[in-house]
Amino acid sequence: MPYFTMMIKESLRINPHVPFIQRVTDEPLRLGEYDIPVVTNVNISLYNVLEHSTKFRPERFSPENIDEGYPFAFAPFSAGPRNCIGQNFAMNELKTVLARILRRFDLELDPNHKVARQLAVVLKSKNGIRMEVKVRKH
Repeated sequence: MPYFTMMIKESLRINPHVPFIQRVTDEPLRLGEYDIPVVTNVNISLYNVLEHSTKFRPERFSPENIDEGYPFAFAPFSAGPRNCIGQNFAMNELKTVLARILRRFDLELDPNHKVARQLAVVLKSKNGIRMEVKVRKH
């Protein structure tokens, strides 16, 4: 299960279900050469920030690779005071449902169908996701 959890986190890093968050500054902030005053709406594109590397590498979430000094490195459930209070439940539910599905079925993406992302309030597929589902033989 630890590697399975790392795979789920890596999937959420590349495809965060909430692609952006908005915050209001409560103190002056300097970003590069820009000064951002107090009470400024700041939009943060988690989709762009979290997808700094599109290479699928679950090992980045192994205990020895997690940087404890940077708590916002994994933020598909947001971060800070407005962090999703249900993220532990969501992760446990995701692991349970996926494990039950993968135990019974083999899933394969249709190689002839290009999945296109659509950024909205939530990240979704613009044209659907076509898969072949086969019952697993134990």
